[in-house]
Amino acid sequence: MKKGMAFYYLSVLFILLYINQAGASDLSIGRMRVAVWPEYDDPGILVIYDGRFKDEGLFPAETTFLVPKNAAISDACSLSPKGQHFCQLYKQKNAGDADEVRLKLPYPNFYLSFHINPFKEKKESKDFTYTVHMNHAADKLEVDIQRPLRAEAFKATPQASEVSEKKGFEHYLYLFENVSKGKAVDFKVEYVKKDSKPSIDIKYSPMSGPKTWSSPYETPRRVSAILYTAGVLGLLLVIGLLWFVFKKKR
Repeated sequence: MKKGMAFYYLSVLFILLYINQAGASDLSIGRMRVAVWPEYDDPGILVIYDGRFKDEGLFPAETTFLVPKNAAISDACSLSPKGQHFCQLYKQKNAGDADEVRLKLPYPNFYLSFHINPFKEKKESKDFTYTVHMNHAADKLEVDIQRPLRAEAFKATPQASEVSEKKGFEHYLYLFENVSKGKAVDFKVEYVKKDSKPSIDIKYSPMSGPKTWSSPYETPRRVSAILYTAGVLGLLLVIGLLWFVFKKKR
């Protein structure tokens, strides 16, 4: 009887782990914000994805985001309920028209920032098209395109739903609702800028951008690795104890 109970508990444990992974493979986002800031802190474009997944019960979970090819990732993070900023280890690989960034999130809040540089030629007239590839369905998608300082004849297509000014920058804002998984949303930007200097005169460093919290990069990453290692060791310990009980009762 006890031998059967040991196998029962072990089976339940593995089933729960499987269900969690199966559910996490189709996560849905409640709100996602995308910032596209050309020539903000370097000669390229700073892009930031941040938001929150809907089902808290599926976390921790592994998921993926799609970013432009050869994007230089600076931060791949999760935010705890207490506001702690945990940066995660990630894997980036080619996925056809885009790169796939795979990471494990301990909490449903996510933050992903990276740089791209479509400005291969040094010229005053600049244009680019940025595509938001949705790898998750989202109730709301908000896009913020920021006009660089000293940029003239700035134009963003499609037409923004709102244009506002914040901290000396002009922002072109978009709102989309009920965005389906797999949808691609294109934004074309054109402007003239006579100099090649970024809008802010600082050297780019990780964790810059429109965040309302801060935390050292290396420390959260080490803490995350320790937590995942502890989780695996805990699982192995449970399996070992169940096996010991089974062997003892034979």
